[in-house]
Amino acid sequence: MGGALPYLKSTQTERTNNYRAPEARVSGNRPTQKWDVYSLGIVLLELLTGKSPELSPTTSTSVEITDLVRWVRKGFEEEKPLSDMVDPMLLQEVHAKKEVIAVFHVALACTEADSEVRPRMKIVSENLERIGK
Repeated sequence: MGGALPYLKSTQTERTNNYRAPEARVSGNRPTQKWDVYSLGIVLLELLTGKSPELSPTTSTSVEITDLVRWVRKGFEEEKPLSDMVDPMLLQEVHAKKEVIAVFHVALACTEADSEVRPRMKIVSENLERIGK
């Protein structure tokens, strides 16, 4: 059963809900589990970066810009230091670096633009459980 409450009609008419999967933004599409997977990926990226998808990842102003997903993907493509992308609180533990990278990979898989490429929630759950064991 996919498509929880955030996918119902919103009172926000002009603001984009950055937690919604790209295909969820097209009217007439029926909710799917992959929409929920996408939303979970956004939440994971928020936790990892300490940044809101509503705000610019590069500033602390309320200017809405690129999405968090694009910013993180670009950081990995450009091989930026992890410390540039991760919430500093997460990097306080030296041994957590491997786990943080593993969760980034799960989050990026969850936020694939093509819903067919996104994993099912069961796979996401299994991957998250394996991290740190």
